[in-house]
Amino acid sequence: MNTGIICEFNPFHGGHKHLIESVKGNGGIVCVMSGNFVQRGDFAIFNKYDRAKIALENGADLVIELPTVCAVKSAEGFAESAVKLLEATGVCSHIAFGAECDDIQKLKETSDKLNSKELQREIALGVKSGLSYPASRNRILNSDLLLYPNNILAVEYLRFTKLSPIAIKRIGKGHDSDDQEFSASEIRKQIIDNSDINYCSAQNCERAILSKLRTMRQDDFGKIKDVSGGLENRIYDAVSKAVSLTELYDLIKSKDITHSRVRRIVLRAYLGITEDLPSEAPYIKILGFNSRGREMLGQMKKSASLPIVSRFSDISDEDQKEFFKREALYTDLHGLGFKNTKECGLEYTNQIITIR
Repeated sequence: MNTGIICEFNPFHGGHKHLIESVKGNGGIVCVMSGNFVQRGDFAIFNKYDRAKIALENGADLVIELPTVCAVKSAEGFAESAVKLLEATGVCSHIAFGAECDDIQKLKETSDKLNSKELQREIALGVKSGLSYPASRNRILNSDLLLYPNNILAVEYLRFTKLSPIAIKRIGKGHDSDDQEFSASEIRKQIIDNSDINYCSAQNCERAILSKLRTMRQDDFGKIKDVSGGLENRIYDAVSKAVSLTELYDLIKSKDITHSRVRRIVLRAYLGITEDLPSEAPYIKILGFNSRGREMLGQMKKSASLPIVSRFSDISDEDQKEFFKREALYTDLHGLGFKNTKECGLEYTNQIITIR
């Protein structure tokens, strides 16, 4: 059997290695990994090919890109898109994930509740009354499980997947802690403090982002996904006042709009991701593989429900070409976030990572 892992590796750390090693004996490992932008509404600290290489060196067999339009969705949308892409390979029987709770039954019970149309209506009413989606959901479900970020994603994966789930208990001090071995946020801080590392971040690209936003009108913001109910006016007003990204986020945030939602909206606006653009992967983009991954790719040529591509020349469909070109633009904009700016065109020249 082969196991799929949905990930970001931003950056790769000991907890990710523990997850892979915990399921490695069951067969091949397929990673569906966010590309150059991540779900928290930020730039990936290293580019997708560098992160894919580290994953392959630490036990992954095949790394597939989760496109930007999917990676910058809410937790629900991120999970659904990633699960669709993983299942489209046709080679995985299981899905594995790290979670603060490794009791699949408890996670499944919460997932089943969230799939109830009646409960979703109640959550929507809470949001309409002024609560954020997480606050409304937690008030109705009253579940301690949903107080932890990895549990939230685990529950969302279970909502959408048909694969057999494997939950691996998260190790270390926890999310957003000062754990230098198992906390991605703490490791990012250490990287940023190291002046010798050419890392990427939204803060490095602050003026470019603010410049783009200052050219936008209210109705331009209204075309961005997750902007409704007059929020475009609030964003436009905040943009006219803010002189930093931190100030902009704080001006937009309110009791019913979380910081993570604000960051994703700002990032989508910078990238030009509007409601009318395709929001699901039209192909399976390969970032890297080892010898076992090569065998899995051979199987995928027969089993995959989407085309398999590694470069622009693999694509013949015009809509898929346009999707690739937009991803290339996002890569160019990601390049502005490095301390030492990257040149344009890397989406067309970067080579697939191969490891023996």
